[in-house]
Amino acid sequence: MKVYISNYLSKSISILSYPKFEIEKEIYLEEDIYPHHICVDEEKNLMYIPSSSNGILYILDLNSNEIVENISIGGNLSQISLCNGELFISNEDSNSIYILDQETLNPVGIIGVDEMPHGFDFNNIENKLYVPCVNSIICIDTLSKCIDRKKEIDFKAWHIKIDCKKSEIYTSTLDGKIVILDESKMKIIKVLEGFLLPVQICFNYKDNKVYVADLGYKNISILDYDTGELLGSINIDGNPQGLEITKDEKLLIVSDTQKNAIKIYDTSNDELVKEIKVGKEPTTILCV
Repeated sequence: MKVYISNYLSKSISILSYPKFEIEKEIYLEEDIYPHHICVDEEKNLMYIPSSSNGILYILDLNSNEIVENISIGGNLSQISLCNGELFISNEDSNSIYILDQETLNPVGIIGVDEMPHGFDFNNIENKLYVPCVNSIICIDTLSKCIDRKKEIDFKAWHIKIDCKKSEIYTSTLDGKIVILDESKMKIIKVLEGFLLPVQICFNYKDNKVYVADLGYKNISILDYDTGELLGSINIDGNPQGLEITKDEKLLIVSDTQKNAIKIYDTSNDELVKEIKVGKEPTTILCV
């Protein structure tokens, strides 16, 4: 396993080894590329980087450390996901999801959604892509390329995470809430409050916990997986942005945009075990 970090302001990608979490490589990108959301094809050793500044999708060869291809899409490109040989990219300017063939980079289709689609999450078992928009959650069938169902909400949805164990959808909102929906019926089950600016969410099934990065309170909230009750918090002493848990669920990884660092926490006791300096303003974390 490797850990990939996008460093927005230093225009670079940090690659860390696992389990030592030592920096194996720092890839510096071209002048106009500000990496935020990224996805990696481990078999092809390629990284896909959508740019919000110029509307271009860049393809980075992780062997040569060079940009080998780019395609102009236009607009404010945000989240990206690789699904069944196709790239799905959210465009916040055109309120749409662009679909490209991974091999040819030819356009496959465009799906119009609601206002400001930002992050999304993919259920690869059901072939469904869930897209949070400002006032709705939209489910897209990635095979038919059609909107399968939609739930209008009164919250400003931002990031989303699918709980495959319970078939539920967790959505962080810009008004300080976590909204939990039933995946099949798109019905709101519970609304969790007490956050300021929740960003990323991840699950620790081993210890029955849910972690929420709160950029407003500068901490990681720890919730009981079954009840949603607050168990405690991890003070980041910085600005938590990205959030990821290792596949064995033993370590929690947090990107700190204030300290320009990646912080590693032991999930058994939520204690800091290591801090690694990376590029400026690290955002997205991928464990591949």
